[in-house]
Amino acid sequence: MNDDLASGLLSLTVTATSPDGRISATFGDQGEKMEIAFRPGGYRHYSETALAQELSRLAMRVTAGYVRAQTRLIDAAIPDVLHDDAIEYGLEDREFRRSLAGIKTAARSPDGRIAVASQALARWRVRIADGTIQGVPEEAFTADLLTAFREVLTRHQAEVRKLKDEHYG
Repeated sequence: MNDDLASGLLSLTVTATSPDGRISATFGDQGEKMEIAFRPGGYRHYSETALAQELSRLAMRVTAGYVRAQTRLIDAAIPDVLHDDAIEYGLEDREFRRSLAGIKTAARSPDGRIAVASQALARWRVRIADGTIQGVPEEAFTADLLTAFREVLTRHQAEVRKLKDEHYG
C-alpha cells in the first residue's frame, strides 16, 4: 500500500446527518474519532422510541458513508484494484465473506439505559430505556451512547480477527 493511501485511510473522516436533520454523527480515524451532536433543543424533541430510530438510521448512514469514502480512496490510489463483483475466489473466501456478514455485536451504555446492536457494522439498532431523555442530560446521554458504540466496534473488530485466524491461520 502506498504511503498516500495509508495516510488517507488512517485520517479518513465522514459526517452524516439523521433523516430528520436534527442529529449529526462523525466517524473517522478508523473508529478512533466518534462524535454525536444534536441541533440546539433537538435532544428533548424526541421520545425514546423516535430517538432510537433516528440514531439507528444515522449509524447506518455514517458507516455506509465511511465505506464508500474508503472505496473511493482505494480506487483513486489503485485504479485497477479488484472489487468483489460476485466473482468467487474459492470456497474459503466465500465462507469468510459469509461469516463477516453475519457478525453480530451488541453493547450497553455504562448505566444500562442505552443498548446498541449491529450486524456487520451495516445494520444498526439502538434502544433507549423509557425515562432516559427526561432523566439524563444531553451531554451524559451522548457520552454514554458513544461508549456503547465504541464497545460494539471493539467487539466487531475482535470477531473479525477471530474469523481471520479461523479461515486463514
